[in-house]
Amino acid sequence: MSGLEIAGVVLGVLPLFIQALEDYNEGLDPVKAFLRWERELPHFIRKLRNQHVHFQQTLRLLLEPIATDSELAEMLAAPAGKLWKEEGMAEKLQDKLQESFQAYQNIITDIERIMKKIASKLDLERAANITQNELEAMLVANPQKSNNKFEFKKRVRFGMSKKTIKGLLQELDDCNKELERFTDRSEKLETYRKPTRPSFAARLQRIQGYAKSLHQVLLSSWTCSCASSQCTNLQLEQRVNIYAANVKNAKPAAAGTRFTVSFSSTCRPGIWQEAEIHIEEEEDIVPPPVVTHMKPKISKTVSFSKPPPPYSVKPDPDTTLTTLHEVEDICSAIRKLHKHSPCIGFSLDTQRKLRGTYPVDTHLEKPPVPYELVTLEELMTCPPLVNGRPAKLSKKERYSLAVTLASSTLQLYSTSWFPEQWSKKNIVFHRTAAGPRICDIEHPYITSKLSGIHKEASNLAEKSRTFHNKNTILLALAVALLELYFGVSAEQHQEAEHSFGNGQSNPWTICAMAYEWTDNERENLSAAFLAAVTHCLRCFGDPGASLQDADFLQAAVEGIVLPLQDELWQFLGKPGL
Repeated sequence: MSGLEIAGVVLGVLPLFIQALEDYNEGLDPVKAFLRWERELPHFIRKLRNQHVHFQQTLRLLLEPIATDSELAEMLAAPAGKLWKEEGMAEKLQDKLQESFQAYQNIITDIERIMKKIASKLDLERAANITQNELEAMLVANPQKSNNKFEFKKRVRFGMSKKTIKGLLQELDDCNKELERFTDRSEKLETYRKPTRPSFAARLQRIQGYAKSLHQVLLSSWTCSCASSQCTNLQLEQRVNIYAANVKNAKPAAAGTRFTVSFSSTCRPGIWQEAEIHIEEEEDIVPPPVVTHMKPKISKTVSFSKPPPPYSVKPDPDTTLTTLHEVEDICSAIRKLHKHSPCIGFSLDTQRKLRGTYPVDTHLEKPPVPYELVTLEELMTCPPLVNGRPAKLSKKERYSLAVTLASSTLQLYSTSWFPEQWSKKNIVFHRTAAGPRICDIEHPYITSKLSGIHKEASNLAEKSRTFHNKNTILLALAVALLELYFGVSAEQHQEAEHSFGNGQSNPWTICAMAYEWTDNERENLSAAFLAAVTHCLRCFGDPGASLQDADFLQAAVEGIVLPLQDELWQFLGKPGL
């Protein structure tokens, strides 16, 4: 049993012992009570009750920072319940106490020893099916009723000398005081540790806000007749600066926040346009200078062949937003610069108005005409041929994509860019004109149609009538991570396992498939992928969890993105951030 599990058992047996001793005292013959205890037993019972309150308060202080309000209430109401036995809760406690954890374990073991000595002299029922722990066997055999009272099947008997019980109560008091001291010290030390722990959630929520504003502005700025057929693809980026532990400020440097999108339309076949949108903040009015001789502070993607190029900016460093015209029709803006620059630039000002345009340099090679995209589904199930051989994703590419998808899921959650039930069909890549690869794997896009406000409202209404889970997006991520790690699609896996799911795509059938896949391949998954997939699946099954909650979002970063990112850097032989 872990130290936390033992603490739960002790918390449960203390009120059991108190009531048992009270019943024993009430049943004593007055003469025997006077001769044997000299009226000291009520005094000992009162001390034991005080120790119970002391122990409960200390445990509450220990658990409050690592448990939610509902978890804490359940743990205190049901000592020795399932939450006390969860490995995750024990790991959180160990992380909180750090260097004090072993001392905490020793104290809890001493308290358990004291309780067992008292239990050995109490003639109470024990559960026969529990042999590992005598205290737990007592709790199971003597359950607490709805009135918080215990009912004993026979008369309680107790045989312990006054000297012995007095010594045990003194030991218990010493243990409680030591435990309280360790708790207080860990709380004080945590105040020094907290500033070094970056607020990932604040940074991600800032990016989410930018993405929402961008989607709304693009939707309203596409006013021509081809709007209904227009498709906008948003580039997915790891944005490693969000997870940099040495960045004390929660804001991810507004001057460096950019989104890359590509526009295409069926009414103009073969015509596409890449655009870079720079997000302006109140403190970011003048464009940043061009970086030419130093590594940029913020890397947009992980590149295996060469470092990412510096950010492109407006051609004139003295140009401000006041000199840029407001863009009312994106289609017209694209037509003006389409033949002169493979990538055009826009700025989103503090009033959330789109301004531009200006040519910018691009790190993407322009794909050949006609404009083509390759989906992640195609790459996994039927990869295009290069020199007569299927262009399968390498392990290095799959690892990098896993980090990008995990990070982008949290960046774009609750925005219109990322559908809740997304899959490999929604992830696309540009075909390349030359080179060893048939498409640009390093720059994935999420495809989205900006087809009008009315259609969006219709989709929202339809969503309200169908299944809805706040964390379906994490279930989709769990499946994508499994597919990328093993290099096969979920459909191929089900076919190999002769488990076809009756062709259904209900989230619960997908969840069951992912659980089974993870369980069967647990020994083959790396530690990072196992942790990330398990976290996603656990979140999907928790109705009270939501990525809109800052603490839950922070936990998602620590449980999903950081392990994958660390493993990627280890795989590449590069130092982490």
